[in-house]
Amino acid sequence: MRLIDADKIDFNEVFKGQSDFAKDTREAAQSLIDSQPTAYDADKVVERLEEMRSKREEQLRMCADNDMADYLRCKMSAITETIEIVKSKLKEQINEETQKHV
Repeated sequence: MRLIDADKIDFNEVFKGQSDFAKDTREAAQSLIDSQPTAYDADKVVERLEEMRSKREEQLRMCADNDMADYLRCKMSAITETIEIVKSKLKEQINEETQKHV
């Protein structure tokens, strides 16, 4: 899968001309792009990561006050949670978009 910024596509530039065919082609292409589910919403992922960071800051400070092993376990927990957020967010967005079109 490849992620693109569909909002930056200028259909007037891609399908030039003033004919009815060019206009219909621009509208059909725009409609096709608009109907596709959002594969990845960076803003939503960042929001969740910031929430996680806030929760983990205190936990990481507490781990740092203990021995290094506890600190590293805590850090790994945060990293694991980050990875899970990124993976699950993509699945959530695909499911939400699919339900909109059903």
